[in-house]
Amino acid sequence: MAFESKNPKIDFILTALTLFIITALVAGLLALANFYTAPIIEQSAKERLDHSLSELITDAVSFEEAEEFEKNVTFGSVKVPVHAIYVAKDAAGTRLGYCVRVTPAGYSDVIDMLVAIDGEGAVSGVQILAISDTPGIGMKVESDETFRSKLIGITDTVKAVKTVPAVGEVQVISGATVSSTAYINGVNAALEAARLYEQEVAK
Repeated sequence: MAFESKNPKIDFILTALTLFIITALVAGLLALANFYTAPIIEQSAKERLDHSLSELITDAVSFEEAEEFEKNVTFGSVKVPVHAIYVAKDAAGTRLGYCVRVTPAGYSDVIDMLVAIDGEGAVSGVQILAISDTPGIGMKVESDETFRSKLIGITDTVKAVKTVPAVGEVQVISGATVSSTAYINGVNAALEAARLYEQEVAK
């Protein structure tokens, strides 16, 4: 060792001090990197969100984030966090509908998604902002248009089922049961959150 001495206690102190200095330097470098990159990451996320909102409700000229809304929606034992409700308005300020941001629990992590609800209270579109489920399996909720289309136009919550669906039910994707159930839960939560907001706040 560079600081080796004949006293074990001194050696221990010098080693501990060296490790402390290295740790402090690494922490300082990470903090510095975060200081410069955090605003860039935040701006990039905002731009992606704005783009997704505009794609979901194309006639809207503005999206106002609601300040008061139900933060969680529960279905049985499943709780789905509701992170934001964006009120879509046209040039005259008329409310066109809502985009609701929800994060239902998927297979390996939450699915960050935006659900558009039109002026008639029907689901008009869904965009996934972030998903980290298994490629080729759980990620099917992004690519399986047949599955996704079954949720467009619904005006009330639906039940996720594995068998042939009846009225008020949607069949999950085979091999991606957890992820597709989470996707359905997210759409259900968005519908319910928009309904509650309409009743309690947007009077």
